[in-house]
Amino acid sequence: MIVLGLSGLPNSQRRLRETNPDIDPLDARITQGLDSAAAIIVDGVLVAAASEERFDGDKGTGALPRQAIAWCLAEAGVAADDVDVVAHGFDYDRHRRAFVLARQYFDEVLSSQTVRDALTDAGWPQLAATLTPVEHHRAHALSAIVPSGFDRGLAVVSDGMGEVDSLSIFRFSRGGRGDGEGPATELEKLHTQPIASSLGILYSIGTRFLGFQFNNDEYKVMGLAPYGDPSRYREVFQKLTRFDHDKGSVVIDWPSGALADAEHGYPHARALLEEQTFTPAKPDGSIQRDEADFAASMQERLTDLLVDLVGHWLEKTGETNLALAGGTFLNCKSNQSIADLPALQALFVQPASGDDGTALGAAYAVAEDLQPVATPFDPYLGARYSADDVRAVLQARPDLQWREVGMTDEYLAAAADDIAADRIIAVFHGRMEFGPRALGNRSIVARPDGDRIKDRINSAVKFREAFRPFAPAVHVDDRDRLFVTRGFDPDHYMLCTAHVRPEAKAALSGIVHEDDSARIQTVTPGLNPTFASLLEKVRDRTGTGCVVNTSFNVKGQPLIMDPATAVDTFARIALDRLYIEGFVVEGTPS
Repeated sequence: MIVLGLSGLPNSQRRLRETNPDIDPLDARITQGLDSAAAIIVDGVLVAAASEERFDGDKGTGALPRQAIAWCLAEAGVAADDVDVVAHGFDYDRHRRAFVLARQYFDEVLSSQTVRDALTDAGWPQLAATLTPVEHHRAHALSAIVPSGFDRGLAVVSDGMGEVDSLSIFRFSRGGRGDGEGPATELEKLHTQPIASSLGILYSIGTRFLGFQFNNDEYKVMGLAPYGDPSRYREVFQKLTRFDHDKGSVVIDWPSGALADAEHGYPHARALLEEQTFTPAKPDGSIQRDEADFAASMQERLTDLLVDLVGHWLEKTGETNLALAGGTFLNCKSNQSIADLPALQALFVQPASGDDGTALGAAYAVAEDLQPVATPFDPYLGARYSADDVRAVLQARPDLQWREVGMTDEYLAAAADDIAADRIIAVFHGRMEFGPRALGNRSIVARPDGDRIKDRINSAVKFREAFRPFAPAVHVDDRDRLFVTRGFDPDHYMLCTAHVRPEAKAALSGIVHEDDSARIQTVTPGLNPTFASLLEKVRDRTGTGCVVNTSFNVKGQPLIMDPATAVDTFARIALDRLYIEGFVVEGTPS
């Protein structure tokens, strides 16, 4: 049985641009169906998954993932005719009646027929014929439930919006037959919330209010928040939002009309915030007091509401295992507070918690009803390249000097020597990560106590705002002496912050945030033996098996996928060396 999962709505962005030709770039992602991706499951085994942005360079694109589909088929060694079902992570068709006043928009953007037409136009009519829509929040939920390995538990999905909901809570149990006669995962929907009470939209409106891009730059607000005082605007967010303990629901008391004119950046909602707070300045990369305090207040309120919500439903159901998905749960600060709930015994957050992950979840939804799906989960699901591929790229670059060492102990020792000597290097090994976080296979790494390391990377390498924090990748054997964490699965995927131990702050000065936290990646030999070996060698040289780990890309560029892009990017930024599949690359020969 071969199941291909897809995310995205192929006509959504085009329609937004056509109907709003002068749209502000900050509002260009206020639409459904972004972050298109493909994933493929063959005989119960997840073989491959990748976002379309990695192939076409259009960050967060919602276009039909043509190149991701073609790559998934090739990686699985199958033809389009071999695919039994194409599962799509939206099912607007069941809500057709709700769009009676917007029938043209429904037919052109939301209908499953738009995906069938796009597949047919791309030369895959056989894939179009098998398309099966999957409810958006069900796809999100299964994207976390199946790889969690939990037999039972609670699943919470929170995002901007699905078809008609913004938050869904499921109780699940696994272990069904998965033979077509009964589902392998039983899902019981316990609670939903309407779009008007969307935590994702609230946070994105706050992001847009601060002058950042809606539905893209929320991570910048999360990074800015620790510099602010949450008490400054706490009352504003407490008046706007509340938790209903009787219903177990988050309520957002937007005034009538506040959410109108969404395509213009929710101007009425932003005006309401401005009346109650301040007039924000255009971001210039610096830390402004008003903006930092606003970010801190909004981050605190989001966290408090999520903790109240999750705590309520854990207590109500008696469940102790929790699976989380949806873009809201890319917020690692909130995830830390959820992880600290005493009732919780195990936690899994889907690394691709955005809509790219619904390609995976939709595939699970279909595949699991037909046969058991193998676990545990491995986030390294993307493209890989051989030494021959890299050599061909390097031979065409006379402007660079390089040497081939091979994937040997000597090679990793040289990389560790560079890190210990306070050089900034990029590493490119194995399969690309699925989801937005770089987890050691497409990463820029450096010594965490390096000289002005944060400023050097932000200004000369990444070309991004000075306040943006960096994350540490830490060997599992070093984690507990450096950080305070419960050690749940999100730690492996940079999806949860942890407190830095006071005695470790000096050794980790480049990754300690203003609130003494850090968004950690725990590296294990089982999940990533190459990266773990590198960290072991760094420990031998510095005493600490930990490095700064940030994604190998620059501002506005998706995470790098292929050797040609890696080498080109290396050549135009201030990296000291590139370690790529056994090759050591340096700058222009002297």
